[in-house]
Amino acid sequence: MLNRLARSVHSVGGAVERTDVVARLLDVHLARRDPATDDPALGADLRRVVGATAPEGTDLSPGATLDALALDRHEPASIAAAVAVARDDARRARDVVSTELWDCLNTTRSRLPRKIVVDRAHEFLGWVRERSALAVGVVDGDASRDEVWEFFTLGRSLTRLTVTARMLASDLLDPASATSWSTALRACGAGEAFHREHRHGTSSAEAAAFLLLDEHSPRSLLFLARRSEECLGDLVGVHLAAEVRAFGAARAELETVTPETAVDAARSAGERLARAAETITAALDARVFAAPEPAR
Repeated sequence: MLNRLARSVHSVGGAVERTDVVARLLDVHLARRDPATDDPALGADLRRVVGATAPEGTDLSPGATLDALALDRHEPASIAAAVAVARDDARRARDVVSTELWDCLNTTRSRLPRKIVVDRAHEFLGWVRERSALAVGVVDGDASRDEVWEFFTLGRSLTRLTVTARMLASDLLDPASATSWSTALRACGAGEAFHREHRHGTSSAEAAAFLLLDEHSPRSLLFLARRSEECLGDLVGVHLAAEVRAFGAARAELETVTPETAVDAARSAGERLARAAETITAALDARVFAAPEPAR
């Protein structure tokens, strides 16, 4: 697969996933949050989790943070920027992506508003999640399980893994608070799946074990790390052998965590996996996607 096409497909997967994870974070922490409980540090924490910059003097109020991370087209970590990236890279990869995916992303881009009022933020963020799910469903429903599907899946998995790991390592989570873990589950999109298994309520230990170690939940760190490692081994294992081994070591270290120690291990495990995912992403950009293509 040509490097330029691989880069574009990987970018589409990552951007589609970014729209979903950022929308969930903003919905839980801003759109549905009681204004009376607002923490001045919340805006800074959210920016760090999604990888947004916060230069000195940046307005970190809830309203400004919502505007910046939802609709600011000049903020690379925002939903609006991710939608634009997904659409533009799908156009560049029209040789290998389906017409249905292109139409889905193009329509999402054309319908994206330039301004939302705070009272309508929950509705808008729900629409964003629906459009992301539609794009993923199109790919899962009609794409052959070849390199295109694997690069798309790798982009999605690394993006979700990075943001989830950063959240677990951030001050958005109070490991000792069951309420904070419940919020984290909802922010990761794992709340309903967790409560189907644990109907008696949310304990910190059970929630931590679910988000870190559940082998079947596509929202857990372990599931995402294994999925990413499988794709990396199939696609670029030879080219990034050292980085893939380091990523595998971080995944193996996560597997040493037990349900009983998951609460205490959450922050350190999140930090390790976030760094490993960021290293892999940077290496892909610098040494795989940027490599010269063979002459025809």
